[in-house]
Amino acid sequence: MNILLYHFGYRGDILVVGQNFTRELKQRYPHASIDLMLRPRMQVAQDIIEPLGLYARFLYGEKQDYYTRKDEYDLAYIIDERVYPEGNLRTIFTHAGIPFRQHKLSLVTTREDDELADKVIQHFKRPIIATQEDMSRKWPKEKVDELWERLSQIGSLVICGPTYTLPGCDRPLTFREAAALFRKADIFVGFDSGLAHAAALVGTQTVLLPSVWPESWIAQTEYANPFILNENEKHISLRPPQSEFCGHYFCLRSTKSGAIARHCGDMLHVRCVWKKRWGMFKDTCCFSKISVDTFFNTVKAALESRGLL
Repeated sequence: MNILLYHFGYRGDILVVGQNFTRELKQRYPHASIDLMLRPRMQVAQDIIEPLGLYARFLYGEKQDYYTRKDEYDLAYIIDERVYPEGNLRTIFTHAGIPFRQHKLSLVTTREDDELADKVIQHFKRPIIATQEDMSRKWPKEKVDELWERLSQIGSLVICGPTYTLPGCDRPLTFREAAALFRKADIFVGFDSGLAHAAALVGTQTVLLPSVWPESWIAQTEYANPFILNENEKHISLRPPQSEFCGHYFCLRSTKSGAIARHCGDMLHVRCVWKKRWGMFKDTCCFSKISVDTFFNTVKAALESRGLL
């Protein structure tokens, strides 16, 4: 049997949603050959996905290319073109008519990645707190700056991103190299992103600002925590103040097709339709109101619970 998967998402989505569905297909059709098609802009994802050994071939093309080739296969699916109310992880299962099942996911790094990570990590004292340089993309910059300042007082803050260079390497780390570095860190602090998924998939505890949607959609607490036995090592998602949270994600908007509209998960773009200022103007997203104290104290408590502080 030959199966074609066309993944419409980005690196983190491919690593988590695509990998989980692929592992389900591997169990159902153990002798099937599975090809993965990605959009041309996502060719960089092959270096991350290929070491998993799940796919026979990597193909690249736009949606019309998928439709041109799908009849060559026994089964063909599009992943993450649209996300429906059941969320990222479950939408493709619903579309395929398969009961949802969560598989243990992973990310594979090479020996070269690990050696470079060793070279970099030796320049930092523990506890090592890894983070991502673009945190202000989804959380107010003044809060990010304050959080980083406070975290640097209790540990070594290691910032990864496309413009950051670290001691021991004269260039920014690649995505896979960053994942190897995260494996050697004590904790990862950030928001729902490809790097955050990478940290979780290599086994490093994360404390994250989640996207503005239910935990079951694509959170580390959903897909990774069931496989972690030690309660103190499980991933943590921060929640907005109870007094600010409607409890039902009223801010999520649907398209005419019933899918979830774009920008629904970005707390800097989402406007609250539940709490209105002066009874008429939409308020800022409740997730953006998560305080620096809440974030810092959660990270500190997680490190203390593991005897790292």
